[in-house]
Amino acid sequence: MPAASQDRFSSVRTSRLKRLGIRLLVAMIALYAIYEAFMAFVNIRTNVLWFRSVEAGSVYGTILGAQILLFTVFGVLAALAIAAALVLVIRQRPRFRPDPTRQKWRHGYLRFEKRFRIWLIAVVALYCGIRVGTSAAHRWQAYLMWRHAQPFHQTDPQFHRDISYFVSVLPFHKAVVGYLSSIVVTALVVTLVAAYLYGALRIRGHGRKMTPALKAQVSVLLGFYLLFKAASYWLGRYSLTTSNRGPVTGLSYTDSHAVLPGLTILVGIAVVLALLLFANAWLRRLRWIAVAIGGMLVAALVLGTFLPSIVYRFREQPSASTVDRPLIARNQAATLKAFGLDKDVTTQQYGAPGTPSTTSVARALRAAQIRLLDPNKLTPTFNVRQEIQAFYQFKTPLDIGHYPLAQRDQDVAIAARELNLSGIPRSSWSNNHLIYTHGYGVVAAPTDRMDEKNGTPIFINGYLPAVNQIPVDVPQIYFGQHSPSYSIVGEPPGSSKNVEFDHPSTNGGSAGVHSTFQGKGGVPIGSRLTRLLYAVKLGDPNIFFSHDINSASQLLTVRDPRHRVGQVAPWLNLDGDVYPALVDGRVQWVVDGYTSSANYPESERVNLHQATANSLTNATGIASQPNTHVNYLHNSVKAVVDAYSGKVTLYSWNQQNQPDPVLQTWESAFPGLVQPESSIPPALLKTLRYPQDLFDVQRLLLTQYHVADPSDFYNGADFWKIPNDPTIAATNTLNGGGTRGSSPTLPSTYMSLSPTGDGAAAWALSSPMVTLNYRELAAFLTVNAQPGPDYGKFTLLDFPAGQSVESPAQVQNDIESDSEIASALTLLRGNSKVVLGNLLTIPLDNKVLYVEPVYAQARGTNTFPTLRHVIAVYGDGKPAFRSTLTGALRQAIANDAAAG
Repeated sequence: MPAASQDRFSSVRTSRLKRLGIRLLVAMIALYAIYEAFMAFVNIRTNVLWFRSVEAGSVYGTILGAQILLFTVFGVLAALAIAAALVLVIRQRPRFRPDPTRQKWRHGYLRFEKRFRIWLIAVVALYCGIRVGTSAAHRWQAYLMWRHAQPFHQTDPQFHRDISYFVSVLPFHKAVVGYLSSIVVTALVVTLVAAYLYGALRIRGHGRKMTPALKAQVSVLLGFYLLFKAASYWLGRYSLTTSNRGPVTGLSYTDSHAVLPGLTILVGIAVVLALLLFANAWLRRLRWIAVAIGGMLVAALVLGTFLPSIVYRFREQPSASTVDRPLIARNQAATLKAFGLDKDVTTQQYGAPGTPSTTSVARALRAAQIRLLDPNKLTPTFNVRQEIQAFYQFKTPLDIGHYPLAQRDQDVAIAARELNLSGIPRSSWSNNHLIYTHGYGVVAAPTDRMDEKNGTPIFINGYLPAVNQIPVDVPQIYFGQHSPSYSIVGEPPGSSKNVEFDHPSTNGGSAGVHSTFQGKGGVPIGSRLTRLLYAVKLGDPNIFFSHDINSASQLLTVRDPRHRVGQVAPWLNLDGDVYPALVDGRVQWVVDGYTSSANYPESERVNLHQATANSLTNATGIASQPNTHVNYLHNSVKAVVDAYSGKVTLYSWNQQNQPDPVLQTWESAFPGLVQPESSIPPALLKTLRYPQDLFDVQRLLLTQYHVADPSDFYNGADFWKIPNDPTIAATNTLNGGGTRGSSPTLPSTYMSLSPTGDGAAAWALSSPMVTLNYRELAAFLTVNAQPGPDYGKFTLLDFPAGQSVESPAQVQNDIESDSEIASALTLLRGNSKVVLGNLLTIPLDNKVLYVEPVYAQARGTNTFPTLRHVIAVYGDGKPAFRSTLTGALRQAIANDAAAG
């Protein structure tokens, strides 16, 4: 074959290969687009079905509508800006021929770019638009808060604007400015890259570096950027209300006298320089671009960095205790208001000298239901005594409730018997998803009584056949904290085929009892299309191919009550401890919901994760709070999830005492979602309680904000600490677990006690406070946890500084140092391990009573702790160590009398 023919053949083959490659690339892109579109359809359709199953279809519609709007607006703006920038560069490009030897890739690009120029512009613009639009869609909560903002009818002390502007409006304004700025910056980068490719921008060589057209385009883009920068500076003025520059959150002296005026001046400078750049679109001088950029940088450094540093160094820092007093005073008032501590907090001095009466023991037993059943330690006992089968399990830690029993309201440890798929006899798809679908029953035991013979709880609910002193008519637990990821339940009406395992036989037979789900909380998956969609979403083809799924089948998913509420009301922060409540014979999961913000003016920002972390946080049944900061937190919603049907109901809470404009904002955005407090059933109302995470945040704040005088607050000498849990390290040391190290924070305690130490008992949440060196008890905080006229009222017992009352850590040290107790624990540890229960702090007769149960647990598997002794310390007496609570109390008070 002649050489010319070979060249033509080679050229044709190369051209065909290139066309084939382009077609394959286009096909792959098309297939990927189809795949993404299909997955988006699957996600949206299954979400619609799920929200309909919980009767909250309008919620998803509102969220999806806001996301589509934000995606469209900002995505289209970004795409148009990028496309316009590319078109202008390409249309105004100079005649440019790069050296094919030195710039081979650039030469090749310009040779072939005409063939795919439109596609290139479209792909780049579409990519940038999707990126910006997707990011903007995630800010749907900020958009809805801005759209439905409700007034606080209260203004900030600096700008005198309604608080709603800072909480509900400002975040969205900042987001809009931020996205517009990012669009301009992206367009500027794309412009410069395209200008370099097409020769409008030269880095090497002689002659003009930028064409006049490019100078004009860059000037306009930089002008818009500076306008948005001016808007950012203006909004930054309002953001100073949550500045952390000073000793507390809010405008410090430097913020007020340097940063604030500096930002105002920067607004003017940015606007002037933006106008200069717009004028340069006609002048087309490179020097004016440099002047604008350099001038803005110099102004930002001088007014935004140097000036505040000088004011802080030479004015605020030397006199901070004086010049920041107004800031501290404003911060104190705002913080107490934002966290619901501005009222209903009664402080009284405690610990005046007095002699305990002869009825102290009787009063202690009558007024305080002293907790012998530690819910964090006795889950193994519940498991062994009440698990029934290996495919059941209980939450760790157990929950504490308050129910009317016999002659009084009783504190009880309560837990739902949930399903544990890892314990079923034979694991298969049918067993895991069609047969073993739910738990069964609720177990409960009083917290202040234990069986004196064997040291185990006295169960008032439990066993099979069930014994329920607290009525339970619907014991099936289809929705719980340990439910399977999904189950398929239900049979057609009239069918007698019950395949769902209910519970083992109670009459000695080998066959278990089966039932069929009759609720409406699942997603109907009788149709083939729905089954296909969920097979794709859950990654399980058996959902589509199984012949055991019928026309009445429902798919139960999102079964954890906390996650279920989080889907229905994603604007809520949820308490980490979800607890079961027995209401009219049904098991209801109660989830406390918080409205929150990080933008409340002058209020102290708190790290939510750190403030709520304690020795129970790592337990499997308690969720950690996110590592975010808040400076406004209200328990404005009580959410309830039916353990059988999965129905989610949200009730507004405590709005008469503490009206919440943030809740009103979300009620406006999602009308009808939150039911009024008046519609809470009386039986449910009795089981509600004050939430633990909120109390933990409030107790942390009160370690500092009990100090009213700004000067005393600044020096911090009267601040307190939250005590560490002394029993964690002590238990490890007793069982040969190594040296004592730092312990996590002591959890707050639900218990019926007298808040003042000398009155009637109240169902309360309480916590001791200690001095900064952790050695002495500084205060005792309680909040009434029982719904009613006194709900949410705090009592803060302040111990006089001159009176020494040992802290929990010091008391634990006294216990371990006592020779009698040490010898007894050594003997007890012979064939078992010692488990120290919760060290309780109880005010009594102007003194403090400490009580700690001691459990023994045999070594090995399937063992559980049993109560063996009770330690009590009262006043200045030595620790008492007895086998019963009554004996320990009597001896502790006798020891105090002997010491006094």
